[in-house]
Amino acid sequence: MKVLLTALAALTASLSFGQTQVTNASFKYSDAVHPTFSVTIPGTSADKAEKWFKEQLKSISASIGGKKEVIGIGTRLPEVSSDTIRVFVVADQPKKSDEVTVHAAFRVNMAFVGTDGDEAQREGCRKWVYQTAVGLKKLLAQEDLDAANKILATLEGDLAGLVKEKGRAEGNLEKTQRSIVDDQKSKVEAEGESKILETKVESKKQEVVSAPSEANTKELQALMKEQEKLHKKADKLTESIAAGKRKVEDLQFQIKKNLSEQDTKTKAIATQKDAVALLTAKLAGIN
Repeated sequence: MKVLLTALAALTASLSFGQTQVTNASFKYSDAVHPTFSVTIPGTSADKAEKWFKEQLKSISASIGGKKEVIGIGTRLPEVSSDTIRVFVVADQPKKSDEVTVHAAFRVNMAFVGTDGDEAQREGCRKWVYQTAVGLKKLLAQEDLDAANKILATLEGDLAGLVKEKGRAEGNLEKTQRSIVDDQKSKVEAEGESKILETKVESKKQEVVSAPSEANTKELQALMKEQEKLHKKADKLTESIAAGKRKVEDLQFQIKKNLSEQDTKTKAIATQKDAVALLTAKLAGIN
């Protein structure tokens, strides 16, 4: 199983997501450095962030171009311009960083919107980057929450399975203990019958010696055969009792181990529930 999400990890992630800030910056695209509206998104990759922004551009653009960057061609953003514009998007992620900075440049009538541009245009650009980034952060947070809920469901299923296993083991233990008691009783009875038969065999042997006859001999053989059967029965019951006692010990060990595993699983469920609660709060708090 993947590493269990902990409450601490969830808390750290929620603090990282917080308020979405769009800043004015600049970035070197394939043709030149352009003013941008940039936003940093934690917990994702450059490829995933760029793909998300590309998908959002597709729905409002005539076409999508670009090789080193995503370019929305014939993009309609009424908040920015009544005419179609071009939007250039690049997702940048330093090595070993878990944060991605998305840089979006907006070209309106062959000029890029910057800090010295029209205020309404600037606000329109900022709003689109902000809403798109929030959408991605909510998607990421929802994925984390879904994964955490899946882990929680697995843990709860594991616990339910352990409870059932314990119930089966306890039932088997009770049945085995009853069988041992029954076998012990049957063994006592067999040994008692064997003792009685032993006296009869000795008496019949004396008869055969003192007054040998075919009838006496047959009776002696029958008694000795019955005695052998009782001996075998007692031996078999002795083996069954020993096996039952070994099984009892094994079942008792299994139950003890099961209870320990239930305790561990219960604690893991409590931790995971905390993580789910924090991730739920994280999703609700994204803005």
